[in-house]
Amino acid sequence: MVLLAPFFAILSARFATHSDLAARYPRTAALLFVWIAADALALTLLAKAPTKSPDLRALLGAIALGCVIATVSAAIPVRSALLDMKSLLVTMGLTIIAYVSWSLHLAVQAFRRTRSMQAAACVVLPEKLVRFAVYESAMMRLALFSWKAQPHVPPGAQAFAYHKVINPLVATFLVLQLIEIVVVDLLVSHWSETAALLLLGLGVWGALFIIAMMKAFRLYPVLLEAEGLRVRGGSFVDFTVPLNAIAAVEPSISDAETRQATVLNAAILSHPNVVLRLSRPLEYRPLFGKARMVERVAFRLDNPASLLLQLEKHI
Repeated sequence: MVLLAPFFAILSARFATHSDLAARYPRTAALLFVWIAADALALTLLAKAPTKSPDLRALLGAIALGCVIATVSAAIPVRSALLDMKSLLVTMGLTIIAYVSWSLHLAVQAFRRTRSMQAAACVVLPEKLVRFAVYESAMMRLALFSWKAQPHVPPGAQAFAYHKVINPLVATFLVLQLIEIVVVDLLVSHWSETAALLLLGLGVWGALFIIAMMKAFRLYPVLLEAEGLRVRGGSFVDFTVPLNAIAAVEPSISDAETRQATVLNAAILSHPNVVLRLSRPLEYRPLFGKARMVERVAFRLDNPASLLLQLEKHI
């Protein structure tokens, strides 16, 4: 609710700039809109950090973002009045420049320290947003390229495939997605060309994402390595279980159990045929979402017998 409050405050203020009263007093409306937008975002930072003061750079960024939102989204008469107030424009410009310069300085320092563009981007942008962008770009590269790539199997590791069970089902989704793209485009284009183009872009993105999924299931098999069993589910799951943490291999697991928080279910679009009971809880950190402790790991293989034979030597 704290995160939604500034959105509703800014949206209400934006609608208010389209009123007759705002049109009669555009300069006052412009000042109020800038204040509400900057203040709402700044107060959100304060509300999210009740036990400590928010980072000064983050506070400066919230104010800068409020200035940009107010300038871009205000009604035309109010925006014109705002752009005519030179002192306000200079103040907003200096605020934005100060935030950008400070952020770039910290990003350069982070890159020099880690040699990672992702780490540098996390200094400027929210970490979850950066991780999502990196993940999406990797999926698009996977969909468009790597057509003849071989499965990623490090030297000394044994690979166990699972794509032969999953990919036929995913291919069905892909065919349905392609049909949907054509049908939706034909129908919506009679109503709005802009909406049709937007939905076409979303449909193409969805089709490419499904292609990337199919490739990932083939390229990222489950691996038995010296340090443990690396359970992978395409690009969604990547979790290494130390061999000394495997207490037993259970014969089956119910659908209800796979949804428990203490169970890591890596069987994408299928039911697990391999279930590992752990001798101790292990922390699983998903790509998105909160970390949790798992006591069982479930996944599916095309030929589980070969892995079970190898695990018998270590359990």
